[in-house]
Amino acid sequence: MITNPRILEYLDIISPLNSPTVEKIRSVAKTNYIPIIKRDTENLLKFVLRMQNPQKILEIGCAVGYSAIIMLENSNADIITIEKMPERVKEAKNNIKYANMEKRANVVEGDAGEVLEKLIKANEKFDFIFMDAAKAQYITWLPMVKALLKDNGMIFSDNCLQEGDLLESSFAIRKRDKTIHKRMREYIYLLLHDKDLESWIFSIGDGVLLSKNRR
Repeated sequence: MITNPRILEYLDIISPLNSPTVEKIRSVAKTNYIPIIKRDTENLLKFVLRMQNPQKILEIGCAVGYSAIIMLENSNADIITIEKMPERVKEAKNNIKYANMEKRANVVEGDAGEVLEKLIKANEKFDFIFMDAAKAQYITWLPMVKALLKDNGMIFSDNCLQEGDLLESSFAIRKRDKTIHKRMREYIYLLLHDKDLESWIFSIGDGVLLSKNRR
Protein backbone atom coordinates (compact mmCIF):
# COMPACT_ATOMS: atom_id res chain seq x y z
CA MET A 1 0.00 0.00 0.00
CA ILE A 2 1.16 3.58 -0.61
CA THR A 3 2.26 5.21 2.64
CA ASN A 4 4.39 8.05 1.31
CA PRO A 5 2.68 11.13 2.80
CA ARG A 6 3.60 13.29 -0.22
CA ILE A 7 1.87 10.90 -2.61
CA LEU A 8 -1.17 10.60 -0.36
CA GLU A 9 -1.37 14.38 -0.07
CA TYR A 10 -1.09 14.70 -3.86
CA LEU A 11 -3.88 12.16 -4.40
CA ASP A 12 -5.99 13.99 -1.84
CA ILE A 13 -5.47 17.28 -3.68
CA ILE A 14 -6.21 16.02 -7.19
CA SER A 15 -9.19 13.83 -6.28
CA PRO A 16 -12.52 15.44 -7.20
CA LEU A 17 -14.10 16.90 -4.10
CA ASN A 18 -17.53 15.99 -2.86
CA SER A 19 -20.23 18.60 -2.40
CA PRO A 20 -19.37 21.40 0.08
CA THR A 21 -21.84 19.87 2.53
CA VAL A 22 -20.09 16.49 2.50
CA GLU A 23 -16.62 18.05 2.66
CA LYS A 24 -17.70 20.01 5.73
CA ILE A 25 -18.88 16.80 7.42
CA ARG A 26 -15.54 15.18 6.56
CA SER A 27 -13.59 18.13 7.94
CA VAL A 28 -15.51 18.18 11.23
CA ALA A 29 -15.05 14.42 11.65
CA LYS A 30 -11.30 14.64 11.10
CA THR A 31 -11.01 17.62 13.45
CA ASN A 32 -12.77 15.59 16.16
CA TYR A 33 -10.57 12.52 15.45
CA ILE A 34 -13.52 10.41 14.38
CA PRO A 35 -12.31 7.61 12.09
CA ILE A 36 -13.81 7.93 8.62
CA ILE A 37 -13.08 6.30 5.30
CA LYS A 38 -9.77 7.33 3.71
CA ARG A 39 -9.87 9.34 0.50
CA ASP A 40 -8.37 6.64 -1.74
CA THR A 41 -10.72 4.04 -0.28
CA GLU A 42 -13.57 6.47 -0.83
CA ASN A 43 -12.62 6.79 -4.50
CA LEU A 44 -12.65 3.01 -4.91
CA LEU A 45 -16.01 2.83 -3.14
CA LYS A 46 -17.49 5.40 -5.51
CA PHE A 47 -16.18 3.50 -8.54
CA VAL A 48 -17.55 0.16 -7.33
CA LEU A 49 -20.95 1.70 -6.58
CA ARG A 50 -21.18 3.18 -10.08
CA MET A 51 -20.34 -0.24 -11.56
CA GLN A 52 -22.57 -2.25 -9.22
CA ASN A 53 -25.56 0.14 -9.27
CA PRO A 54 -27.11 -1.21 -6.04
CA GLN A 55 -30.70 -0.50 -5.04
CA LYS A 56 -30.39 -1.45 -1.38
CA ILE A 57 -27.27 -1.00 0.79
CA LEU A 58 -26.43 -2.26 4.27
CA GLU A 59 -23.66 -0.54 6.22
CA ILE A 60 -22.17 -2.09 9.35
CA GLY A 61 -20.45 0.73 11.23
CA CYS A 62 -22.07 4.10 10.58
CA ALA A 63 -19.96 6.32 12.88
CA VAL A 64 -21.13 9.87 12.04
CA GLY A 65 -22.75 8.96 8.71
CA TYR A 66 -20.00 10.14 6.38
CA SER A 67 -19.57 6.93 4.36
CA ALA A 68 -23.35 6.44 4.27
CA ILE A 69 -23.73 9.84 2.65
CA ILE A 70 -20.96 9.02 0.15
CA MET A 71 -22.80 5.83 -0.82
CA LEU A 72 -26.12 7.64 -1.15
CA GLU A 73 -24.59 10.38 -3.29
CA ASN A 74 -23.02 7.83 -5.64
CA SER A 75 -25.99 5.52 -6.13
CA ASN A 76 -29.77 5.53 -6.31
CA ALA A 77 -29.98 3.12 -3.39
CA ASP A 78 -31.62 3.32 0.00
CA ILE A 79 -29.44 2.41 2.97
CA ILE A 80 -29.77 0.78 6.37
CA THR A 81 -26.76 1.69 8.49
CA ILE A 82 -25.96 0.22 11.91
CA GLU A 83 -24.22 2.04 14.76
CA LYS A 84 -23.81 0.92 18.37
CA MET A 85 -22.84 4.22 20.03
CA PRO A 86 -25.89 6.44 20.83
CA GLU A 87 -23.99 9.73 20.52
CA ARG A 88 -22.76 8.77 17.06
CA VAL A 89 -26.23 7.66 16.01
CA LYS A 90 -27.50 11.12 16.87
CA GLU A 91 -24.67 12.82 14.99
CA ALA A 92 -25.12 10.53 11.98
CA LYS A 93 -28.82 11.36 11.77
CA ASN A 94 -28.03 15.07 11.95
CA ASN A 95 -25.37 14.79 9.24
CA ILE A 96 -27.60 12.75 6.94
CA LYS A 97 -30.37 15.30 7.38
CA TYR A 98 -27.87 18.11 6.74
CA ALA A 99 -27.01 16.39 3.46
CA ASN A 100 -30.75 16.09 2.58
CA MET A 101 -30.53 12.29 2.47
CA GLU A 102 -32.78 11.40 5.41
CA LYS A 103 -35.59 9.98 3.21
CA ARG A 104 -33.23 7.31 1.84
CA ALA A 105 -31.42 6.41 5.06
CA ASN A 106 -32.39 4.41 8.12
CA VAL A 107 -29.86 4.69 10.96
CA VAL A 108 -30.35 1.73 13.30
CA GLU A 109 -28.93 1.90 16.81
CA GLY A 110 -27.79 -1.40 18.28
CA ASP A 111 -25.31 -4.24 18.37
CA ALA A 112 -24.50 -5.25 14.80
CA GLY A 113 -24.91 -8.97 15.42
CA GLU A 114 -28.35 -8.50 16.94
CA VAL A 115 -29.47 -6.17 14.15
CA LEU A 116 -28.21 -8.58 11.48
CA GLU A 117 -30.24 -11.40 13.04
CA LYS A 118 -33.36 -9.21 12.96
CA LEU A 119 -32.77 -8.34 9.31
CA ILE A 120 -32.47 -12.03 8.44
CA LYS A 121 -35.73 -12.81 10.26
CA ALA A 122 -37.37 -9.97 8.31
CA ASN A 123 -36.17 -11.60 5.04
CA GLU A 124 -34.19 -8.50 4.07
CA LYS A 125 -31.72 -8.72 1.17
CA PHE A 126 -29.07 -6.24 0.00
CA ASP A 127 -27.18 -5.66 -3.26
CA PHE A 128 -24.23 -4.09 -1.46
CA ILE A 129 -22.89 -4.53 2.08
CA PHE A 130 -20.24 -2.16 3.43
CA MET A 131 -18.33 -3.38 6.49
CA ASP A 132 -16.39 -0.86 8.56
CA ALA A 133 -16.93 -1.68 12.23
CA ALA A 134 -15.20 -3.82 14.88
CA LYS A 135 -12.60 -5.70 12.85
CA ALA A 136 -12.44 -8.69 15.22
CA GLN A 137 -16.16 -9.26 14.57
CA TYR A 138 -16.01 -9.43 10.76
CA ILE A 139 -15.55 -13.20 10.86
CA THR A 140 -18.39 -13.59 13.38
CA TRP A 141 -20.78 -11.60 11.20
CA LEU A 142 -19.79 -13.27 7.93
CA PRO A 143 -22.45 -16.05 7.88
CA MET A 144 -25.19 -13.48 8.55
CA VAL A 145 -23.77 -11.06 5.98
CA LYS A 146 -23.76 -13.82 3.36
CA ALA A 147 -27.36 -14.69 4.25
CA LEU A 148 -28.36 -11.06 3.62
CA LEU A 149 -26.53 -10.75 0.30
CA LYS A 150 -28.57 -10.84 -2.91
CA ASP A 151 -27.51 -12.85 -5.95
CA ASN A 152 -24.60 -11.01 -7.62
CA GLY A 153 -24.42 -8.74 -4.56
CA MET A 154 -21.12 -7.39 -3.27
CA ILE A 155 -19.42 -7.12 0.13
CA PHE A 156 -16.95 -4.24 0.60
CA SER A 157 -14.77 -4.96 3.67
CA ASP A 158 -12.65 -1.99 4.76
CA ASN A 159 -9.51 -1.88 6.93
CA CYS A 160 -8.54 -5.48 6.19
CA LEU A 161 -4.77 -4.92 6.18
CA GLN A 162 -4.77 -2.67 9.25
CA GLU A 163 -2.17 -0.23 7.84
CA GLY A 164 0.14 -3.17 7.13
CA ASP A 165 0.04 -4.59 10.67
CA LEU A 166 -1.59 -7.74 9.33
CA LEU A 167 1.71 -8.71 7.70
CA GLU A 168 3.57 -8.64 11.00
CA SER A 169 4.25 -11.72 13.09
CA SER A 170 1.78 -12.17 15.94
CA PHE A 171 4.77 -11.79 18.28
CA ALA A 172 5.27 -8.23 17.04
CA ILE A 173 1.65 -7.22 17.66
CA ARG A 174 0.56 -5.54 20.88
CA LYS A 175 -1.28 -7.91 23.20
CA ARG A 176 -4.55 -5.97 22.94
CA ASP A 177 -4.45 -6.24 19.11
CA LYS A 178 -3.61 -9.95 18.85
CA THR A 179 -7.25 -11.06 18.63
CA ILE A 180 -7.98 -8.60 15.82
CA HIS A 181 -4.78 -9.67 14.03
CA LYS A 182 -5.70 -13.38 14.22
CA ARG A 183 -9.36 -13.00 13.32
CA MET A 184 -8.73 -10.66 10.40
CA ARG A 185 -6.23 -13.12 8.92
CA GLU A 186 -8.85 -15.85 9.26
CA TYR A 187 -11.52 -13.60 7.72
CA ILE A 188 -9.39 -12.82 4.67
CA TYR A 189 -8.52 -16.49 4.18
CA LEU A 190 -12.17 -17.54 4.44
CA LEU A 191 -13.34 -15.00 1.88
CA LEU A 192 -10.56 -15.75 -0.59
CA HIS A 193 -11.39 -19.48 -0.40
CA ASP A 194 -15.18 -19.27 -0.14
CA LYS A 195 -16.85 -21.19 -2.98
CA ASP A 196 -19.90 -18.93 -2.80
CA LEU A 197 -17.89 -15.73 -3.29
CA GLU A 198 -15.34 -14.36 -5.71
CA SER A 199 -12.98 -12.07 -3.78
CA TRP A 200 -10.16 -9.62 -4.49
CA ILE A 201 -7.95 -7.81 -1.99
CA PHE A 202 -6.51 -4.34 -2.63
CA SER A 203 -3.74 -2.46 -0.82
CA ILE A 204 -5.77 0.74 -0.88
CA GLY A 205 -6.21 2.80 2.27
CA ASP A 206 -5.96 0.34 5.15
CA GLY A 207 -6.76 -2.56 2.83
CA VAL A 208 -10.00 -3.37 1.02
CA LEU A 209 -11.47 -6.80 0.33
CA LEU A 210 -14.17 -6.97 -2.35
CA SER A 211 -16.33 -10.08 -2.49
CA LYS A 212 -19.02 -10.77 -5.09
CA ASN A 213 -21.74 -13.37 -4.70
CA ARG A 214 -21.27 -16.02 -7.39
CA ARG A 215 -25.02 -16.73 -7.50
